[in-house]
Amino acid sequence: MSFVRNEAVTGFTFGLVNKTTGAALTGAASGIGKFITKDGGTQASIAGSIAEEGNGQYSVNLTAAEMTAAVVGLLFTHTSAVPVQFTIKTIGSPADTSTESSLSLGLTDLRKEVGWYWLGERTSGNWSADELTQIDDIINSGLRQFYHPSPGGLAPKGYKWSFMEPTTTLSTVAGTKDYTLSANFGGMIGVATYATSDDRWSPIETTGEARIRLLRQRDSGSEQSDPRFMAIRPISSDGSNGQRFQLMLWPTPDAAYTVSYRYHALPAKLTASYPYPLGGEAHAETILASCLAVAEARQENNAGIHAANFMQRLQASIAYDKQINTPDVAGYNRDASDTVMMTEQDNRYVNGDVVKYNGSAFYDTNP
Repeated sequence: MSFVRNEAVTGFTFGLVNKTTGAALTGAASGIGKFITKDGGTQASIAGSIAEEGNGQYSVNLTAAEMTAAVVGLLFTHTSAVPVQFTIKTIGSPADTSTESSLSLGLTDLRKEVGWYWLGERTSGNWSADELTQIDDIINSGLRQFYHPSPGGLAPKGYKWSFMEPTTTLSTVAGTKDYTLSANFGGMIGVATYATSDDRWSPIETTGEARIRLLRQRDSGSEQSDPRFMAIRPISSDGSNGQRFQLMLWPTPDAAYTVSYRYHALPAKLTASYPYPLGGEAHAETILASCLAVAEARQENNAGIHAANFMQRLQASIAYDKQINTPDVAGYNRDASDTVMMTEQDNRYVNGDVVKYNGSAFYDTNP
């Protein structure tokens, strides 16, 4: 996740899960430990107070002074909860306009263009509160349409943008086997790897939740070592918050490790503090075309010139993204199956207890 350097963050939210029952931990605000590190420096306490939002979700404000580093690490603990860790990579500075291209389109630019089409008025001061809500709804729909292209002619299986597949890190805690992932986590990509300083060279492979449970059942949850397998499972929710996910590890970590992984990011709404859409200048016109296509469909109740323009721009954006998006690994299945220095276990697909290699069952995965 990214935030603006040197800018305070209001209401940074996180969830806590009871480590015994797996249920949301409520009524625990006063007992939550809140810690921060900046660029790998000495750990300190977060200045802000913890507020309970409900259903196991809490929030804390981060000061501008706490956001001065390029990499900010946050850790939240409770004696009854699974610790949660977040790594924030800050970008630029509110006072440093050079960090964002002057040709990028921000929230203000999108509002002006949609406002001109929707109302014939670019000046936001002349809009009513209801009209501003309508414009923002159109922009949000346009962003969703751009971020998640529907399966079709341009992308028969849909398309996943390279800029929505970032890499982040997670710090394990000795004896802790489950970790709640960030709110913008939308799915794991490939395997996880250890930091060089951990001196662990085999990756952590993705498998199914059922297999992790079976492995834990087999060793009664007592085995502790450097994790070799991981699984993602959804956390139960009553709908008051967005869907959250949990990372399961086996064996249970026996020490603090730094684990790196790529994931599908779920983009947030644009705000005054975070006004720029993902994709940047290269896709700015496509994003605008998407927003105008939504406005056109709502106003005319039909697809027209803006819809056609969006499809044309989308085709160009996908082609550009494919051009600059180089796969991390090679192999028949893009799984490093013909890469030197990979172990046999690295060169396979895991699906529950059955391993498939190039479409055929390969061998049993039980360790």
